[in-house]
Amino acid sequence: VTRFKPGDRVVHEIVTFYCGHCPACREGRFNICNTIPPMKGRAHYMTGGAFAKYTVWPEQQLHKLPDNVGSQEAVLMEPTAGSVHSIITRMGVKAGESVAVLGPGARGLLLMQVCKAIGAGPILVSGLDRDESFRLAMAKKLGADVIVNVEKEDLRQKVAEWTDGIGVDVVLENSGSVEPIEESLDIVRKGGKVLWAGGGIRGGINASVNTHTIIVKEIDIKGEISQIPYDWLTAIHLAKTGSVQLKPLLTHVFPLEKWEEGFNLAATSPECLRVALQP
Repeated sequence: VTRFKPGDRVVHEIVTFYCGHCPACREGRFNICNTIPPMKGRAHYMTGGAFAKYTVWPEQQLHKLPDNVGSQEAVLMEPTAGSVHSIITRMGVKAGESVAVLGPGARGLLLMQVCKAIGAGPILVSGLDRDESFRLAMAKKLGADVIVNVEKEDLRQKVAEWTDGIGVDVVLENSGSVEPIEESLDIVRKGGKVLWAGGGIRGGINASVNTHTIIVKEIDIKGEISQIPYDWLTAIHLAKTGSVQLKPLLTHVFPLEKWEEGFNLAATSPECLRVALQP
């Protein structure tokens, strides 16, 4: 080990085992290496987790944390890298493109911030009744131009009014629910781009879509999973420069011995975005 010394604060990539010679790897897409087996619906390729005093990781997959990023909020570096992968690597979102983010969880709010950081906008964020007082309010605070509670307003109608009937350039479906999958095809403009990313680590979702809409609107639909090394470099730069705010998304910190309480809160509370466990 030559790049790090004892005491350095680091984060690590999660795509650990890849062959390096399959077609995907030769394109630099290590996250979809042909030798990575399906892991019962999970997207992460880890060595057993990090709830331990020590863990072993390849040096080339470690990154130093910027001084302005706290150790606790560093738990958000992985979804930030994932958001960079979604926005820049997969979707190629450009400055000035309008974006709809469906789902205001931690990942959705990071997607929104990465879009803003590269100059995309205006940006709409949608959610449910349970999201309105905290998550949608947080989206507005972090820079969303429009927020929509889909249980009070019709998303299709709202987007039509907002875009003079044209639709948005890019839709980022991150909720993992059936209805937003269907809505995404209706609210994107002709020739627009749609990302389906929600629910991937839970084994995906079964949704019914009308291929006629995809065909006649010439919609580009993509999926995404995990990240590649370059995404981490960009994510760390965005955090270092303050272009993406992590601290507001770290809503709860628990001691390690209360891990079960932390997991339950993360799974059930609309006022919980991300939990850190402190050893």
